Amino acid sequence: MEIYLLKLIGNWLSVLAVSLVSFLGLNSYQEKMMDVKNTSYTKTVSVINEVIPFKTEYVYNSSKSEAAKKEILVQGVDGLSYTYENGVSKVLREPVTQVIEVGTARTGEYDGRLTTYGGDCKGCSKTATVACRTEEGKTFSLFRDGIYYEDDEFGSVRILAADLGGFPCGTMILVDNGNVDPFYAVVLDTGFTMRENYKRGYVWMDLAFQHQGDSKGTHMGSKNTHFSVQRWGW
Repeated sequence: MEIYLLKLIGNWLSVLAVSLVSFLGLNSYQEKMMDVKNTSYTKTVSVINEVIPFKTEYVYNSSKSEAAKKEILVQGVDGLSYTYENGVSKVLREPVTQVIEVGTARTGEYDGRLTTYGGDCKGCSKTATVACRTEEGKTFSLFRDGIYYEDDEFGSVRILAADLGGFPCGTMILVDNGNVDPFYAVVLDTGFTMRENYKRGYVWMDLAFQHQGDSKGTHMGSKNTHFSVQRWGW
């Protein structure tokens, strides 16, 4: 009986609450339409990739023969860019300019005569010191330093005497006498015979040995020798 009465009172209170809400207008609300914009969409964009060709610059070396092979000092690299469909461009990789060294000295191809001499030759200095100084400005003796010169560019090379007016100190020559394999030699000395023949238009060069008798049996001398200048002076 008591349980039944409690349920009845609860139902009555519920009806009373709903009536009060309806009477006071507490249930008056509006449904609003919400316009939601989705900004996190994906879009396909047309992009054009373009290669930017590298440029080439030349540096000119007056001590290198025109006939010498051009040397690449800096290897060129193409750049890369892309352009959006709206025209905006962006560089992905800058191009690297290629740098090439070119010789400008006169071409030096001569046919002439090659002979030999020793540091103890008639007219040579007692210390066999050659007429030219090295690239570092030092004296060079065939007795003290030997018959090879260590060149920064060509390595270990032989020593030649020549007319210094036509072939200045430090001139590098590829010598081919037809008897032995061609070899590099640097002009570090001179002599009366070389100078007199050059005045007449004939090229005569002398290959250095430490002593006069050292050249016997080497087949280094030849009247038909080709001299190819690789570098003019230091």
